[in-house]
Amino acid sequence: MLILNKTMNTVIKDVCKIGQGHNCCRYLVMGAQGFECVKHSAMASLLDQRVQQETITARGNNCEGKTIAELNQK
Repeated sequence: MLILNKTMNTVIKDVCKIGQGHNCCRYLVMGAQGFECVKHSAMASLLDQRVQQETITARGNNCEGKTIAELNQK
C-alpha cells in the first residue's frame, strides 16, 4: 500500500493520481531525477500496449504531459 507523503507535489496526487489504482497515470515513472512523465517518449507505446493487454495497474491518461520540474516541485 502506498502512503502519500504530505510534502508530495499536488500534481502527483491530484493529476497523476498516484496510488489510485487504474486511475493512476500510466506514464508516471520514477527516474534518476525523481518522478518523470514518459508520455512523449519511446516508452509510451509500451505502456499503451500494456494497458490494452490489461497487464498494468496504472491505466490513466490524465493530462497533456508534465515536465520533471512540474512533477518534483515542492
